[in-house]
Amino acid sequence: MEQVLYKLPDGWEWHKLKDLTTKIGSGATPKGGEKAYKSSGISLIRSLNVHDCFFKEKKLAFIDDEQANGLKNVVVESGDVLLNITGASIARCCIVPNEFLPARVNQHVAIIRPTEYVDSKFLNYLIVNPKFKAQLLWQGAGGATRQALTKAMVEELDIPLPSLLEQQRIVEKLDALLSRIDTAIEHLQSKLDLSKQLFDSVLDEFFKLSDCDSVPLTEVVDFIGGSQPPKSQFSDVQKEGYVRLIQIRDYKTDNHIVYVDSASTKKFCTKDDVMIGRYGPPVFQILRGLDGAYNVALMKAVPNEELLTKDYLFWFLQSPSIQNYVIGISQRAAGQSGVNKKALEKYLIPVPSKAIQHDIVDKVGQLVDKSRNLEAEVTAEMTSLNQLKASILDSAFKGEL
Repeated sequence: MEQVLYKLPDGWEWHKLKDLTTKIGSGATPKGGEKAYKSSGISLIRSLNVHDCFFKEKKLAFIDDEQANGLKNVVVESGDVLLNITGASIARCCIVPNEFLPARVNQHVAIIRPTEYVDSKFLNYLIVNPKFKAQLLWQGAGGATRQALTKAMVEELDIPLPSLLEQQRIVEKLDALLSRIDTAIEHLQSKLDLSKQLFDSVLDEFFKLSDCDSVPLTEVVDFIGGSQPPKSQFSDVQKEGYVRLIQIRDYKTDNHIVYVDSASTKKFCTKDDVMIGRYGPPVFQILRGLDGAYNVALMKAVPNEELLTKDYLFWFLQSPSIQNYVIGISQRAAGQSGVNKKALEKYLIPVPSKAIQHDIVDKVGQLVDKSRNLEAEVTAEMTSLNQLKASILDSAFKGEL
């Protein structure tokens, strides 16, 4: 790994991280795993709590004094920098607010405790600098990003360090600049959230039809569950007589396509068919767009096409009212881990004329176009702001801020 990315300004020096810290180490999960967690007590910080320059309280776990004593070597102190060292969130880094102390960390999080000559926030900002993070993760010889950081790797990191006074000056400037950018990003995210709420509200209104009959879905729609062919019939390549086996994940990614002997199943779908994801999270996804055989995690919604169009049914099943109903029933039902088919079949669907159905679908299409355009514009603005953050961080650690 090439450690030196640029020539340092006067007064800056390269140091190994191990020479700038009094502690680098990760923790463990108490015996019993999640079942052993408590409703309150001493915080057990996991990788899901550690985000870049941000500590996420949601799903914070707790342990009791006895469990904490077993992790007495990984006590989190005020000002400690926490670094995720394994998994999808590897290299995320933050400082835990004092309000969540006392605390311990599990095996996926490393404590980095700087000496008195290193400002914790300076070190935190340095690690989340995209160029530094990319350097930290990249395996030059292997041509792949790391899936885990060992203690030795972290200890040997080269850190560009100015005087403590200069560190504090840089932190003060970064706090001011990045907080403004983060506020702008939050406003843009709020704009997206508001747009989604408005979309859902309008979509729901489209299906509140008082001048037509409403009937239980089971009277106008057949729900046909999928099948799970034996793995002996699976193939990673398409062969004669084989078709794609459609799974819920395939509607989001085609990284791993599985094919199956068509003779091993009778459950097939086309791109136009309305498909329902039976299991989550999130449960009750409404999907379409793929051809093949579908497995047990999916269910095909087949409308009586004399009365309902597929497009009308597709959007109706996505309206918030039925979504909230089905998801709520599925979560409440004892032992139910997915869509409660009986509850779904009882839900009433308005059945207007085909002309009105086509009109509703057209209006939904216009609404979707507007929402997608807004999302693209806002996403582009957020990307630009994140690039600006990266540029500012890069300049800071070149002594240019």
